[in-house]
Amino acid sequence: MKNLALQSEKGQSLIELMITIGLAAVVLPALLTGFVATRSGRAQEEQRQLAVALAREGQEAVRVVREKDWATFAALSSPSSPPAVVYHPTTSGGSWQLSAGSESLSGGFARSVAIVDVYRDPSTLAIVDSTTPGSINDPSTKRVTLTVSWVTPKSTSIDSSFYVTRYVSNASFTETSVNDFTAGINSGTQVSNTSGGEVKLASNNYAKWCSPALSSSTIDLPDGPPVAVAAMANPTNTSIPNDVFVAVAPTTSTPVKLAYLTVTANTDPPVPTLRGTFTLDTGKYSNSSYVPTGINLSNNFKTNDVKYYKSSSNKIYALLATDLPDHEVIAILIKDGSGNDAYQDPANKIYKYQTFFNTRIYQGASSQDQAPFGYGGVSLAVLGNSGYVVSGGYLYTFDLSNIDSKTANSGLDMVGCRIELNGYDCNPGSGIDRKYGSGQTGTSWSDTTTPAHNDCSDGGNIELYADNDIYPVQVGSNTYVFVAVGAGTDPELNIVNVTSVPTGSSSPKINNNSCGRISNGNSGWKRIGSLDFNTKSGTEEAANSVYVNTAGTRAYISSNGGIDSNHDGSPDSYQLYVINTESKSSPRFLSGTSSPPSSGYYYGSGANAQLYPRRSLTVLNGLRAILVGKDSVTDGNDAQEYQVLNIENESTPTYCGGVNFDQGFNDLTSVSEADGDNFVYMVANTMEKQLKIIQGGPDNGIYVPSGTFTSQVHQFSYSTAFNNFNVNINQPAQTTIKAQVAVASPVAGSCAGATFNYVGPNANPGLYFTSVGNTISGVIPFESAGSYQNPNRCFKYKLYLDTTDFNQTPTLNNVTVNYSP
Repeated sequence: MKNLALQSEKGQSLIELMITIGLAAVVLPALLTGFVATRSGRAQEEQRQLAVALAREGQEAVRVVREKDWATFAALSSPSSPPAVVYHPTTSGGSWQLSAGSESLSGGFARSVAIVDVYRDPSTLAIVDSTTPGSINDPSTKRVTLTVSWVTPKSTSIDSSFYVTRYVSNASFTETSVNDFTAGINSGTQVSNTSGGEVKLASNNYAKWCSPALSSSTIDLPDGPPVAVAAMANPTNTSIPNDVFVAVAPTTSTPVKLAYLTVTANTDPPVPTLRGTFTLDTGKYSNSSYVPTGINLSNNFKTNDVKYYKSSSNKIYALLATDLPDHEVIAILIKDGSGNDAYQDPANKIYKYQTFFNTRIYQGASSQDQAPFGYGGVSLAVLGNSGYVVSGGYLYTFDLSNIDSKTANSGLDMVGCRIELNGYDCNPGSGIDRKYGSGQTGTSWSDTTTPAHNDCSDGGNIELYADNDIYPVQVGSNTYVFVAVGAGTDPELNIVNVTSVPTGSSSPKINNNSCGRISNGNSGWKRIGSLDFNTKSGTEEAANSVYVNTAGTRAYISSNGGIDSNHDGSPDSYQLYVINTESKSSPRFLSGTSSPPSSGYYYGSGANAQLYPRRSLTVLNGLRAILVGKDSVTDGNDAQEYQVLNIENESTPTYCGGVNFDQGFNDLTSVSEADGDNFVYMVANTMEKQLKIIQGGPDNGIYVPSGTFTSQVHQFSYSTAFNNFNVNINQPAQTTIKAQVAVASPVAGSCAGATFNYVGPNANPGLYFTSVGNTISGVIPFESAGSYQNPNRCFKYKLYLDTTDFNQTPTLNNVTVNYSP
């Protein structure tokens, strides 16, 4: 039993040993692995802690470099990720800097810094990917990614990405002093020092309309005396001279037909320069090879009127009304579209003949129209892409839109059919007036009447032409042509509707004899209204010039004046009428329908009653009317040939100033320059110094009507994001002030040659930042469009000041601009 017990105990011990060995086999490897892992994790954590420290050190190095010089730091960035070059922190002179490439550090560490550009949505300014359509680079923000890696005890890396901006998040500058504003550009404005520095409208030191004086500037024109003048000023830029076109051939034998000049803008006195002429006289050309051939046109014609047209390709044409039966209008190319003179003969500066217009009953008619006594085209007008000419008692419309493609042998296309007007051409000494009857063309004129006098005189002028002057105007969707009716009939004013062009399917059709006739014509293509200025028997009158306001509600008509044929103690006609044309079918005097009018007219007193206006009249801002002409009465009285009328009270126009020039004036035109300067250009009835210039402006008040102030250039050494601005102003009643901004890129490192494109809200150059109370504020558009580029290095602002009360001015007090430096 003892042995058995002993054996049993030995067996149990063996089993326990085997269990212990088995458990050890399971537990010991785990314990050993855990021990090893614990030791390894501690080492990895130590490495990570060192890496974090290195990353923090790198971040601080980046911020130091950023704060020390943003421009240098920003130059290290790449436009997209991953960047082309990475950097690492180094020290120089005791300060951090970034050097190209990754760095290797003790302990198996590597460190690198990647810098990339940041892009934003221009409308929300939210950060977006660089590939997002319309996104704009923000030069004031960069994204930095700092990477630290190590290989022991195992390969690992950590990344830290963050955004950095310029050291100061926002900054601003303010202009408020006399010195600040004096550094800008004043155009029609001035800097004053009433409250420490401000900008307001310039004082009215210009010649006043009612105190006119001829400028010392004048020039000799070729041949003449000139018969007509037209001019235009650049609408936005006073550094571009004004264009002046003069018809200089009063007879068929006059060699030169046209003179083209430029006159400096915004200068006192203005300086006229003859740029060139047009003629077909072979003796005027420097070389016979320049003389145009095959154009079916000789130099044997006179000029009756001149206008200009600018095509869609920026080519500028002079349009001449001539006495030719088959070239009533000829077009001369003046500028080639690039601003260069379009000379046929560069040596002698003779311009190119382009094309012509030949009057017909309608386009495609086999026979051409012509004036009964060879008078040709009398008066021209241009509105949009349409040209208008009157000839032989009819109005003709022609298409200018494709003038660039027309040639000497492919004339301008007629629009619609001819439109019958009142008035008859008069032949002195023949005792007969003529015009076409229904359907007539060619050389048959069966519609006749008898002139009031055998010499074709009407009042104070010799009146040869059925219709003396035309003026088109757009009123809503309708187009009207106002006509100053000349000889052989009573109505002195016609109003023509040229809105609905007749066609082959209209009623009447374009080729019908009734097309365009006063009676039975097309309702939208004929004379729809007329007015007789004097219905008394035994009286004479002929209108010679017409001007219409832009709304088409007032027509200003100059007439011949002077004669009292029925001896009732009153003149047969006045020198100026103001006509109510709100109803185009029923124009009337301001005093009603009774004739002659009891108000709304002007007749000079004393000697000035002897001014016989020529075909020339202009109206300035509805406040002043100007008449020019000739004193044709030989007696002891001396009428002023240039008369200014105050028409602020249109019922009683009154004389307010004038100039005496005994030779008289044949025509005038007016221009308003971009800075508000106003000029009248006249052609005198002389053979030398024919161009006369008068500068005018507001007669009352101490301020000019409008002006602009452009700030000095603010140049930054790095690309800058401009955020917003605030303008403190004073804005009395009847005055306005508005603003635009411009951000541009430098040229050759300087803003002096930068192109500044001024814009308003949404980067629209046609919009302005306007005032709320005495403040103008706005967000500077964050956009890149053409020469406007925000962010960039060059900044300017522009203020526009206006007043309709010349005793009041808006005032700019200060401007503050916020930007990200």
